[in-house]
Amino acid sequence: MEGKILVIGAGIGGLKASLDLAESGFKVYLCDRSPDIGGTLVQLDKWFPDNHCGMCKVLPTFGRDFSSQYCLRKGLIHPNIELLPLTEVMKVEGTAGDFSVSLRNKPSGVRKDLCIGCGLCTQVCPVEVADEFNEGLGKRKAIYVRRPLLGSNNYVIDWDNCSRCEACVKKCPVDAINLSKEDKVRELKVGAVIVSSGFEEFDTTSLAQYGHKRYPNVVTSIELERLLSASGPSQGKLVRPSDGKIPQSIAFLQCVGSRCRERDYCSSACCMYALKEAMMAKEKNPQLDAHIFFMDMRTFGKGYYRYYLEARSKYGVNFSRCRIPVVKGDPRTGDLYFTSEADDGSLQKRQFEMVVLSIGQSPSNQFGELSRVLGIESNKWGFCRTSEFSPTATTKEGIYVCGSASGPKDIADSLIGAGAAACQASKLLSSCRGEVAVSQSYPADTSEEEPRTAIFICRCGEEVGSIVDIDKLVASSRDLTSVVACDEVPYLCRKEALEGLNQKIEEYKADRVVLAGCSLLRGATGEIKTPYVQIVNLREDICWVHKGNKPLATEKAKSMLAMASEKIRLEQAMPLVGSPVNHKALVIGGGLAGLVSAASIVEQGFEVHMVEKSGELGGNLQHIYSTLGGNDPQALLKDLMGKTESNPMLHLYKETEVLGITGYAGGFTVTLKNKDAELSPVEVGAIIIATGGHEYQPNEYSYGQSANVFTQSELEKRLASGDLDPKRLNSVVMIQCVGSMDADRSYCSRICCSQALRNALNLKQKNPGLQISILYREMMSYGFSEEYYTRAREQGVLFSRYEADEKPEVREEGNGLKVQVRDPVLGGQLAFKADLVVLSPAILPEDNKSLAGMLDLELTQDGFFEEAEVKFRPVDFAREGIFACGLALSPRNIGETIAQAQAAAQRAVSLLRREKLESGRIVSAVNARRCAGCEICIQVCPYGARFKDVEKRVVVVREALCQGCGACAAACPSGATTLRGFTSKQALSMTDVAA
Repeated sequence: MEGKILVIGAGIGGLKASLDLAESGFKVYLCDRSPDIGGTLVQLDKWFPDNHCGMCKVLPTFGRDFSSQYCLRKGLIHPNIELLPLTEVMKVEGTAGDFSVSLRNKPSGVRKDLCIGCGLCTQVCPVEVADEFNEGLGKRKAIYVRRPLLGSNNYVIDWDNCSRCEACVKKCPVDAINLSKEDKVRELKVGAVIVSSGFEEFDTTSLAQYGHKRYPNVVTSIELERLLSASGPSQGKLVRPSDGKIPQSIAFLQCVGSRCRERDYCSSACCMYALKEAMMAKEKNPQLDAHIFFMDMRTFGKGYYRYYLEARSKYGVNFSRCRIPVVKGDPRTGDLYFTSEADDGSLQKRQFEMVVLSIGQSPSNQFGELSRVLGIESNKWGFCRTSEFSPTATTKEGIYVCGSASGPKDIADSLIGAGAAACQASKLLSSCRGEVAVSQSYPADTSEEEPRTAIFICRCGEEVGSIVDIDKLVASSRDLTSVVACDEVPYLCRKEALEGLNQKIEEYKADRVVLAGCSLLRGATGEIKTPYVQIVNLREDICWVHKGNKPLATEKAKSMLAMASEKIRLEQAMPLVGSPVNHKALVIGGGLAGLVSAASIVEQGFEVHMVEKSGELGGNLQHIYSTLGGNDPQALLKDLMGKTESNPMLHLYKETEVLGITGYAGGFTVTLKNKDAELSPVEVGAIIIATGGHEYQPNEYSYGQSANVFTQSELEKRLASGDLDPKRLNSVVMIQCVGSMDADRSYCSRICCSQALRNALNLKQKNPGLQISILYREMMSYGFSEEYYTRAREQGVLFSRYEADEKPEVREEGNGLKVQVRDPVLGGQLAFKADLVVLSPAILPEDNKSLAGMLDLELTQDGFFEEAEVKFRPVDFAREGIFACGLALSPRNIGETIAQAQAAAQRAVSLLRREKLESGRIVSAVNARRCAGCEICIQVCPYGARFKDVEKRVVVVREALCQGCGACAAACPSGATTLRGFTSKQALSMTDVAA
């Protein structure tokens, strides 16, 4: 077995899988054909349903000093992850646990270890081509940094467009450019492979009727993202590509490249990003007419339906339900027009100044070749083939898949799949994983000793030296308090320079260091043999701003160095105390999510205590007898129960409830109570909440009054038991959204449409002549379930939509039932005679208030648990050591629940693998003499990192849990709370020296 793992694709899914594995002790090779990380995600600025950026939240929270604690758009640093950009997989041989991999690396043409990121090469490069990062809306040179915010020494050469003129070679001041193109081959031995190759934007050239590339003001959704971005070609100003005019009207056309015969699947995210883009456009221009033309508004994710309502009511986005067949342009004005259906059914000509095509997700162009190399199968649409009950397993053991490589997904589902894939690989290789990185020992308290600071100033070639008077800067810095030396260095970012620096630090007996140069120095702190390092960015923050004004640049540089020196002079060495970790887990809930998460943890060698309040395991899975894909849920349940009940490492408590929980990540004490008595306390290091949910019991549509009205699950049970003979039925009416997507529950229950399709197709199979009508609000057949929606229509199932304020009416008539509903398309009433009426009721959470109170967790307004971040931390809570999965968080189907349970298990294992928990160096501290014990800071801490010492009557910080957010310091009325490294004394002293 090889304890190393190859992750193919450095988009958000690949990043998440790599981080989860690296935090569990595995060595990860993360390769991508691109020169950098992030995939499509980094082309976007904000994400629904919060309209904010949160990509950095996937970074580790424990031991965070070992990974990049800055924006992930700028790069990734982790001791267990080796990034392999410009790399593709050539060959994979072997079996699970022992793969031999051949990789081909395309040279960047620029030595990263020499490049100082000055940008002089781009200034002299004569070649200009379309900038693919900005979707061709701007230009770039043949030598370039692919995207904004990326580290400035990430220059690469576009070999396809480079003219080999050597102008860049001659201009480079550090000889970092080499135009000899020679690929390199590298051989690796790994135990598992994770495929996260992402997706491609649908190529609009096959749909010429929409005029993309023909009419400049027809743009795709990704092109609009770049126009809206502050780092885009128009610096965030929403303008038309044709003339730079601010548009007053924009039409969004949905389902371009999906939900058609050639691609009979839903791309899952398009409706939501159209909503987001319309709202962002309205923020820039409130008078804008933003109009979305759609077939079904698929707002099936957590918080998505409310987001849709917000777009309508708060932002005034307009909606029309129709599919636009063709777009035409006016060459004189650049405006666009098309014919659409009005509310009264008539056709009307519409004119807009811009049209946005919401393009679907297509398989990666390279996935076909990659699947051949890996020996895995694709499905009929070209995505990786998986199964319902093994959502991240490919057709080859030891090779797993996540993200959109296996089908269209949004960010949250991609990250859940990444965690699940990491869990599967981790289980396979659990016997040969390495150690989890732990921090170096922190220095002893030296507050009684006089600080000794050494300052090193980088000339950065002439990037700094030609704009700042280095001699004056060195002279003034040597006069600063506690500075024992100030040296000038030609190129401080070079490895050899950093090695020499440590010798000088030892020679000067310095215990603090200030490095002054450029942004590249941020990665150098780990090379310096002192924990107290302050970085001053002279080049980007001063020289590039004040080029041409040497006196002003020099004075500002003096002030910045003085402030940095003063800040680090007052830094105090306060060693952090690590918290020990109990290597057992608690799983609350014995349904599908609980069973999968418990089994996943046990299979990695950790004991689990599982609590189930009922007398049986399986939860809702006990009542599901089939799936859309034709799999057997009861066989799955039997297999899971077999793994659970026979495993000596899993301690099962049936008919038991959690009475109380105290403690924190790594050390929880749990009190349990069964039907007889309170049990002995259980000590665990991590907790997984899998409390599940249940079906809403309708009080409408004659449910409970007529024996012929029942729910989808009741129908399924009767079909499975044989109590209901479909051949004796003539007509069945199904009513969707019963108790959901209304004023009481403003959310979609996600699984109901698929459940209705499954039961309708099952009935049709047993009685082809049966008339089935499905009355729906929006058909949420996202992803590959769209195919079953098509199949149901082909088999004669009638679909009729109704409005929220015009719900169907059901009453008994004769020996059957009569259902009436107004069809908005036909504009009149429809009447159905039905033998049966089947309701699709909402999915409700269990009563989670008590458990949430014990653990100090938040609930949504609907009663589900609220995760730390719905997009980027979808199974975590802000309070560390506690995770959740399944219906406890939100409705989801069997495959999605399995993936989420595995992802939660992997997060728990990442914690349980540690011997102790350590925070970063920036944490809160309490001055006990000033603390009044008011507990305000405890209330505002989102991480449960503070508690009150009852005997001493002061607040104490659990340093391992503190994330250094500073909320406590802001709230403390007595000034007793400070952040180490950000004290008031430091701030005031820095202000004094800068004045």
